[in-house]
Amino acid sequence: MSIEITMPKLSDTMEEGTVLQWHLKPGDRVKRGDVIAEVETDKAAMEMEAYEDGVVVELKVAEGQTVPVGTLLAVLASGDESAVQSSVETEQADLPAREQEPKEVPQSASGQDAAQEVARSEPQHLAESAKERQPERKERDAKRQVVSPAARRLADKQGVDVSKLHGSGPGGRIILADIEAHLARAGTSVNSERSIEQAVSETHGRERRSDQRAVKIRRIMARKMTDSWQTVPHFDVTFSVDMTDIIRFRKDLGLTINDFILAGVTQSLLEYPWVNSWWIDGEAVEQPDINIALAIATDRGLYNPVIKHCAELSLKELSRTANELGRKAHAGKLAPEDLEGGTFTISNMGMLGVDSFRAIITPPQAAVLAVGTVKGEVVVDESGEPAVAPIMRMTLAADHRILDGADAAEFMATLKSYLEAPVILISQ
Repeated sequence: MSIEITMPKLSDTMEEGTVLQWHLKPGDRVKRGDVIAEVETDKAAMEMEAYEDGVVVELKVAEGQTVPVGTLLAVLASGDESAVQSSVETEQADLPAREQEPKEVPQSASGQDAAQEVARSEPQHLAESAKERQPERKERDAKRQVVSPAARRLADKQGVDVSKLHGSGPGGRIILADIEAHLARAGTSVNSERSIEQAVSETHGRERRSDQRAVKIRRIMARKMTDSWQTVPHFDVTFSVDMTDIIRFRKDLGLTINDFILAGVTQSLLEYPWVNSWWIDGEAVEQPDINIALAIATDRGLYNPVIKHCAELSLKELSRTANELGRKAHAGKLAPEDLEGGTFTISNMGMLGVDSFRAIITPPQAAVLAVGTVKGEVVVDESGEPAVAPIMRMTLAADHRILDGADAAEFMATLKSYLEAPVILISQ
């Protein structure tokens, strides 16, 4: 029985996907749960697993090809009816009858042809050969899942046993640097002209593939942001925040400014739940959970991983979750569930030195908060004297179908009060 593998819908907004890399080829055996390919969506690059056991019959889509959701990617034969086993079983079933028949070789066949004819008439040899290949194939599949293609090529060229190495890449994957470090420790030189040319060629090839993937993601993101800007009536509200206390506390607690902003936004959304709404079928619907999406720029593109159930997390738990999602985003390891369900978005460009900016709302959310850098500015203190204070500007872009100016202003004033008195956030 044939098993069809199609391009899955890995997120609510996914319309098409790109096959970045196959981890199998025709003739390979796969088991349920094996990683068979890396697929890139409009939000992240993800690993696609096999849902059934089987043998690969055909790959329908080439690496680097972008196809719509539902497109046939590959065909498997079920494990108990695979082409390999079917061939072996047929040969074994016919064995008693054929053992009684003389092995005739056509007179016109050469010696080499005769040898091939005899070999084809030996089903037991085929069965044993197939059994011998299965452990090798399994071992090869296991290695392919943890070794990058460039590292595999160099390891094969230099005769390195990758099973004895520990990878430094994401999830313990063995990368090119691990092979080079091993060769350096072993005193093996890889700096021949051929090796250099090969390394340069591989590097340029990776850069081209990375550039192509980044361009595709940016095109998809551009289309979505254009649709949002043209269909959602945006308006903006900007507030300035004195960050004196947060700067003092964050050093003692080992936290970041963004961690305090996350906590402040969470508390503000609890007080103004209508800001935590989605626009669905022509009306605003308040969402039961506060799920904050973080805009994270990577070399693959812009991703919005989501921290779920923020109201149930402490300041330090928010920090740990944000750090973990950031690491996964930069490593290209975000799962579909990491990108779903966002009810409010924070985009922080302060680390890039941006004073202030306007962000575009991610539908169906009601608003997005744009955070600028913290810089010293002259202010008037409580006694009326001029002083220098660390000031941060933040701008809320809101959907005017859901919120009006007063809603946005009240929400931002509350957020400002939490950030200027962060003791409340620390105690939560």
